[in-house]
Amino acid sequence: TTEGMHGLLVWAIAPLPTALTLATAVATTSRLSAPSGGNAGPAASVGSENIIAFDIDRLLRSDGRASPADYARSRAEAGRILLTASGHSSVNPEDRQYLVRLVATQANVPAADAERRVDTAITRARENITRARRSSVILAFMAGAAALLGAAAAWFAAEAGARHGRNPDQLSIWGARRNITSRRT
Repeated sequence: TTEGMHGLLVWAIAPLPTALTLATAVATTSRLSAPSGGNAGPAASVGSENIIAFDIDRLLRSDGRASPADYARSRAEAGRILLTASGHSSVNPEDRQYLVRLVATQANVPAADAERRVDTAITRARENITRARRSSVILAFMAGAAALLGAAAAWFAAEAGARHGRNPDQLSIWGARRNITSRRT
């Protein structure tokens, strides 16, 4: 009915200012928390790196100190390579060997230890990315279900409001009709 459509219209329009405010806040926050200072070069951080940040830390962990520029570049390269771990073909052999050499050089460890670290990091990165994907699917489903429930509630509330507007002496809650004027006397 018309009242139900009005309820859906109000339900659809009301969240827009909130969504606009949240989008602005997210855009501002992500810009402020971005690690790169402005020039996006090869050492710039990977956008999804925080999903696998701990794995990259463990991969490149070392007793010695490397120069910050080399470390940032190595970290960014390792992050980009590890993000391919969740694809159908996983990490290709050339990238895996490059990552082994990078870890051996950066962390100053033997090649066998670097290979073990890389295999562990690839496995963990794949698990973490899969877990993040599953969580986003569940979150999207829950948001959709909440939106659907909100639409139904708006529809029924608008219908009840219209019935009450046409006959203010009758109150209908869950199908039980009561006469309000009899209680007032």
